Amino acid sequence: MHPISRLPSEKELVQQARAGDGDAFECIMDRYQERVMRVVFSVLRDSMDAEEVTQDVFMTIFDKIDQFREEASFSTWIHRIAVNAALMRKRRERSMVDLPLEEILPDGDAESGPSANAEDWSTKVDDPVLRSEASAVIQEAIERLDDKYQTIFVLRDVEGLSTGETASILGLGIPAVKTRLHRARLFLRAELAGYFDRRLPTLPLSSWSPPTSSRLPLAAAG
Repeated sequence: MHPISRLPSEKELVQQARAGDGDAFECIMDRYQERVMRVVFSVLRDSMDAEEVTQDVFMTIFDKIDQFREEASFSTWIHRIAVNAALMRKRRERSMVDLPLEEILPDGDAESGPSANAEDWSTKVDDPVLRSEASAVIQEAIERLDDKYQTIFVLRDVEGLSTGETASILGLGIPAVKTRLHRARLFLRAELAGYFDRRLPTLPLSSWSPPTSSRLPLAAAG
């Protein structure tokens, strides 16, 4: 009887890839391809551009993996490369235009909690058809977020990175990340409350927690 082989750890894969092991690098790609695609798409919002940039990201990772110094986690390093590549593509193709905040976000103090009359709701739906429908509606709402809010929301609440990691990747201060994330959540709550009230009137309304990658398959293609 052959012993069950242990899957290599991320650290082992990085060490092997640095040594020129192509199989190890393929394993890294398998682990991170969907995550990189999600992050890139959150910036570009175009599936074809996102696919091209994702390929570029992994070429960069392949070329620079020997420069990874473990000062941050490997996932943070990869996410930083992905965000930078997406932003470079976006700057090259069109100028960045910031809409006035009031045009895309609900009223309210960004540092305060939800307003007293904001209704809570939950995405925990037992019916698989309704769950699929709700996931699609949530994804569409996420895609309506302004770029600087969507990227932070995807990194924090979809990819599950910490506030510190997100701040490091985007070159922002922690207060700015917290503020933008809060505004993104307020916007999504306002966008989605009507749908859940109308479509799921009997669903118990508990405190809403943002969709994470374990509950929401945020597709890269629209």
